[in-house]
Amino acid sequence: MDPIDFVRRYSAHGDQEVAAVLASALSFGRVTAFWPVLSRLFELADSAGGPAQWAQSAIDQTDPAIQPLFYRWVRGSDLSRFLRTIGRVRQHHGSIQALMEASHSAKDTDVGPALGALVDAMREQSLSEGETSFGELSRGYRHLLPHPSQGSACKRWCMLARWMTRTGSPDLGIWAIPTRKLVIPLDTHIHRVAKMVGLTRRTDGSWRTALEITQNLRRIDADDPTRYDFVLAHLGIDGQCKGRHVREICGACSLMKVCKIGQSG
Repeated sequence: MDPIDFVRRYSAHGDQEVAAVLASALSFGRVTAFWPVLSRLFELADSAGGPAQWAQSAIDQTDPAIQPLFYRWVRGSDLSRFLRTIGRVRQHHGSIQALMEASHSAKDTDVGPALGALVDAMREQSLSEGETSFGELSRGYRHLLPHPSQGSACKRWCMLARWMTRTGSPDLGIWAIPTRKLVIPLDTHIHRVAKMVGLTRRTDGSWRTALEITQNLRRIDADDPTRYDFVLAHLGIDGQCKGRHVREICGACSLMKVCKIGQSG
């Protein structure tokens, strides 16, 4: 199971980009935990005419069916606000794709500034009448909109950018942003493996760490460094890598020659 599966249900670009923002935003924690919430969310989207139409309708009217949904500290009211915000951003900019491509500059070394512009736009459009600051909003809602400039690795936004930019399966290749500027979607699994194979020595799961890992991956593939996302992440997710030397596992691992744990035995 991978959350991009929800995005690939749709063929229209509008539906794909709304689905991608929703699916990536809730992709934290265990897949088995957030999958039922996403499944229900997309059932509601389909009953409303698809994700793009659902987000457009949410600008003026809240779908009451979304209120009972929750995932960890993200409540139904947060999801409702988030859907409305997506609709507002699309209405104001034409599409999320248009905003990202307009925000990207050829001089940017990575996708961070464009992602920051997207988050800024969404934070601005999040506020209702009488609300003056994003910081006043609920913890659950604020969790959906981390910002690269504030140190977060922004794993879910980097994953969204990879989905929408890379052309290799399973990604969609819609956004006209160079793949060399993508940043690895850094989670605990990638971070742990990256430290073992020498891609970083940093111990914090920050934006700077994500950039360092990505820069080292560019030494292997300058044009598409995030192509290694799946292989690094799934070593941990699938339980293949134990983080300690296990002869039967390490001996069969293709990364053993560069892994300090693998070589320790």
